[in-house]
Amino acid sequence: MIDFEEYEIKHNRIFLMRPKQVHNWSYSKNSNGYIIVFDRHFSKETTTFSDEPFFDLSNKNTLLLKPLFENLITEFNKNDKLGEKIIVQGISYLLLQLKRFANENPKNKENKSKLAFHFSKLVSDTINENISVNEYASKFNLTIDKLNEICKENYGQSPKTIILEKKITEAKRLLYFTDLSVKEIAFRLGFEDSSYFSRIFKQKTNLSPTEFKST
Repeated sequence: MIDFEEYEIKHNRIFLMRPKQVHNWSYSKNSNGYIIVFDRHFSKETTTFSDEPFFDLSNKNTLLLKPLFENLITEFNKNDKLGEKIIVQGISYLLLQLKRFANENPKNKENKSKLAFHFSKLVSDTINENISVNEYASKFNLTIDKLNEICKENYGQSPKTIILEKKITEAKRLLYFTDLSVKEIAFRLGFEDSSYFSRIFKQKTNLSPTEFKST
């Protein structure tokens, strides 16, 4: 079964449909715009660019996109040997432009910032659990790549680095303020192997957990 992504431009607004998403079109008399339906010719990086089901375009960006759609229709109607290649390249260019517009959209930036904050808070709230980056991404209905992009954009770090640094910070607190052993702290923070915890701790602090505790 072929997966589809659909993009519509109507009233300066782009609507996005995900693969296998159930949907229905209902047009009013004054409907005006374009719809593109395509299968998986394109990379995930090209087609994944917004966490929202739609985003608004400025008048300037709408005017820029209009001839791109018209050129795609012209190529489709030519139906010659080069037409399909030109269409694929044209859609790639169109999607990259949309990705740029989505990243510039204030609402999209605000949502990414909120997601980054909620991710950071969730990591803090679950610091004692052994949760993978993939599991965190799933909790926010994001791909790992998208969560990585959001974290780097807002914190300059990957999700994995953020998780480890929070665990190391908590480990320092436990080493300093409690009498828990290194092994107990490792298990409390979700590390299944205390020796692995000790290696990570030393990489981050240049001290072993025991050396840190003694200082």
